[in-house]
Amino acid sequence: MKESVFIVHRSEIIRKGLSLILQEYFKMEITQLTTASDLSSFTGITNSIMILMLDAQAEINQKAIDLLKKNNEVALVAICQDEEEAHQAPVFDYQLTLYASPVQIQKLIQIIRQSGGKPKNAMVENGELTSREKEVIKLIALGLANKEIADKLFISIHTVISHRKNLTEKLGIKSISGLTVYAIMNNLLDIQDINPEELI
Repeated sequence: MKESVFIVHRSEIIRKGLSLILQEYFKMEITQLTTASDLSSFTGITNSIMILMLDAQAEINQKAIDLLKKNNEVALVAICQDEEEAHQAPVFDYQLTLYASPVQIQKLIQIIRQSGGKPKNAMVENGELTSREKEVIKLIALGLANKEIADKLFISIHTVISHRKNLTEKLGIKSISGLTVYAIMNNLLDIQDINPEELI
């Protein structure tokens, strides 16, 4: 499947800056657009994973986005001024603030690519997560080992392993990267909280 990124922002500095950061890490087709209305020119694209990075303050071209979603896997990323604005952008699958480091931007794109462009919002079908399971999934996503999670939550390693098993059964997710995507998509964890160097 072809992968492409569309950076839609009124600021040329932001568009070019994001483009340079992405080109440094990924071999993906990158298109820079000034407004979301320009997306209409690309609605004929099919069978692609598309990452649409849009200015959270600008008007969204929902018609073009819906047409793109019809024939492609589309992930919507809000480019926000700050954390407060990021929490006010529920229409988007992911949020990215202007203060994100190149490593954080790289990690976000990796997460989107690993999910195949499909946001995992609707993954809890077999049952709701308990508050303890939510705490465990957050700590797993932050890269903590079972013993570290046990120490942090004041529970036994056996209990942590049991929680991990329950999470796998409920969510159908076995990988740490998958759990990380789930935690971000379900607002259990902010992308800014993740230190990619600790995950290596």
